[in-house]
Amino acid sequence: MAGINRALYEQRHLAKAGNPCIFLSHISVDKSSATAIGDYIKKQGDIDIYLDLNDEDLQSAARRGDPTGITRFIEQGLSSSTHIMCLVSASTVGSWWVPYELGFAKNAGKHLSTLKLKGEIALPEYLQISEIILGTKSLNGYLTRVRRGLAKSAEIRSLTETLISEGAQPHPLDQHLNWNA
Repeated sequence: MAGINRALYEQRHLAKAGNPCIFLSHISVDKSSATAIGDYIKKQGDIDIYLDLNDEDLQSAARRGDPTGITRFIEQGLSSSTHIMCLVSASTVGSWWVPYELGFAKNAGKHLSTLKLKGEIALPEYLQISEIILGTKSLNGYLTRVRRGLAKSAEIRSLTETLISEGAQPHPLDQHLNWNA
């Protein structure tokens, strides 16, 4: 696949199969949370993610200091995704890229959501226009809605079959998200 961005190729393949793809927008200091949340979403089996850390072309453009390439690959990732989820921590308000990604996605008519990470976080006004996800419990509900909204003829499995048990201790996202929200 020389010259083809593998992450985008895989997303386009999944889109053809009818699977949703969630673009995880985050500030780089929250990459461990983004990775854990992305892994959790992918384990659901029928939802894919776009995470900049997995985009080799984007990472190469960043290493070269190529803002045109960075922007192009971010926009391709956003265009290939069905949903955009902004992961918000206290650091997010200092990001230049997160508002850019959300503005591009909103202009493209993508469904926007905001997932609050652990800690006291006052949402910036520009995020209050999106669906707010407060923790693991509401993330599970959101993933179920994403799955149902984009499922074509495929049978939708029950929560007990598709989501990691709410009673599991410890939950894989405990260090990143509040549980009962």
